[in-house]
Amino acid sequence: MSGPDLATSATRKRKLRDGAMLLPVIGAFLLLSPLITVFASPATLFGIPSVFLYIFGVWLGLVVIARTMAQRLDPG
Repeated sequence: MSGPDLATSATRKRKLRDGAMLLPVIGAFLLLSPLITVFASPATLFGIPSVFLYIFGVWLGLVVIARTMAQRLDPG
């Protein structure tokens, strides 16, 4: 056989779908107030407070991961 069989493909797709369902939970955990307070320091990078960099970095990461998962789930 040159390609993956149907069972392997179905398992891979199911794992990807399960991961997509967990993504909002992971995002909510990463944006919880106690976790954000770790980055709430007066430190800045290029004049931008670290807490803003953390929040928008997590947001951007979640968007990129969600887009990648959506493309793999629906290759049409």
